[in-house]
Amino acid sequence: GKVSPMNTGTDTKQSSAKKAKTKGSFKFSRPTWLTNKVLIIAGIILGAVIIAVIIIPIAVTFGTRTSGTATTTTVTAPVFLAYWAFENNANDVYGNYSGSITGSSTYQGSGIFGGTPYYIYGSSGYMQVASPYFNLNSRSFTFEIWIYPLSITNDQPIFSQCTCTTCTSQCLFLMIRSGKLYMGFNFNDLTGSTTLSASGIWYHVAFVYNYLTSQQIIYLDGIQDAVRSSVTTPYLGTNGTMYFGYSQISSSNYFYGYMDNAQLTTRAKTSTEILVDGSQIFYYSFDQPNPYYDNSPNGLNATTTQNVISTSGHVGQAVRFTTTSSSYIQLSYWPYTGWPTSRSFSFAMWIYPTSINYGVLIYTPNNGLTLLGLTYNGQIILQLNQGSPSNVWLCVIGPFILVNTWTHVACTFSVTNGLILYVNGVSVGSITGILTYYWTSGLYSIYIGYGGGQAYIYYGGSFQGSMDEFYAYRRELSASEILALASV
Repeated sequence: GKVSPMNTGTDTKQSSAKKAKTKGSFKFSRPTWLTNKVLIIAGIILGAVIIAVIIIPIAVTFGTRTSGTATTTTVTAPVFLAYWAFENNANDVYGNYSGSITGSSTYQGSGIFGGTPYYIYGSSGYMQVASPYFNLNSRSFTFEIWIYPLSITNDQPIFSQCTCTTCTSQCLFLMIRSGKLYMGFNFNDLTGSTTLSASGIWYHVAFVYNYLTSQQIIYLDGIQDAVRSSVTTPYLGTNGTMYFGYSQISSSNYFYGYMDNAQLTTRAKTSTEILVDGSQIFYYSFDQPNPYYDNSPNGLNATTTQNVISTSGHVGQAVRFTTTSSSYIQLSYWPYTGWPTSRSFSFAMWIYPTSINYGVLIYTPNNGLTLLGLTYNGQIILQLNQGSPSNVWLCVIGPFILVNTWTHVACTFSVTNGLILYVNGVSVGSITGILTYYWTSGLYSIYIGYGGGQAYIYYGGSFQGSMDEFYAYRRELSASEILALASV
């Protein structure tokens, strides 16, 4: 920085004064009290001080080092990741582990959330990644994929990598065996507990090996399906092509069905991560700079918005619906689960009504079904078109919602617990005994903030107000999970 002229002048004067003092001779006379004995004692004391100054830091340093030798340092191996979206190709989206398909296989149909999945329809059909080698030897890994099996008879290979098919722990194979998920290293295997169906159902399956805890874990739709502890030997393969739909350990069998959105990583994902991957459909925080980006693992960004703007939210930013007739956000796609279906679901959101005059919160435009909305005087209504035991509209009527106040609203369904409406984290009503219901007859979009009216939500139109923290799941959230979302 700059030196001020005042400081410069002062330094010059001090320098001149010092020079003046050096002029002339100087003679030192020792005081009478400064005897030789005093000098000797002072020297001894000074020497002790010098020794202390030198020795003590050295002792402290060596003491610290000695203590440090008892500390174990863990070196974390680099994490590798590959992701295959199967959008009309076998490319790894990260560009490292792209493959090719062969035999009776192609890209066709609709994936779990749209797009084009990988379809294997006959013998000798599979996808392979020959190089580079993906090293899984003696390390943790997680493999996840969406599958739509059209057969569960015989072995249905999903993924494999083999060095030796006759050697213990040198052939990794993940498959459906005897109708259940199966994870094997070769003579070091784990069988799932749930029998899958071949009647048109998308499953999220995950296979985890945790090297640190010596565990193999199988997950189905985000839920732990089987676990094996004390796995004495890890996977020991040292080379090998990666196959989708085929395994050298069961070389006469090929997967029959669809595959979508596969990923492989060299770390053991937690049960919480797997649960989100396998069950969350949408999560919109509505925060800037990308309010319409989907923060779920699926990346299903809003496809259309109309008469919607950003505003302050309950958490960060929110969206506000600006007209009463046609303000909405279109989300694509809600996965097809059957017509009718018994699939569990959950929705949760914060709402801030600025006016009460009906208003739809969740709606399926292709089938014209409204799930959640408000009455003309501001009561929250949850309704469902039951398929069985009888085809009838059912509804749960909640409390009056306050204007200009943030309120948390959620709804869940499962065959076990029925249809439940929550307001501010508390259940306010439920209906049980529902076996099936109608929601979407295909892979369709849903609207939030707008919809048509029918049954107990008589009039359609746009919700008047703001919305924040919108979640959607393909499972029933527990009461404690709903309360956690309402406590943010």
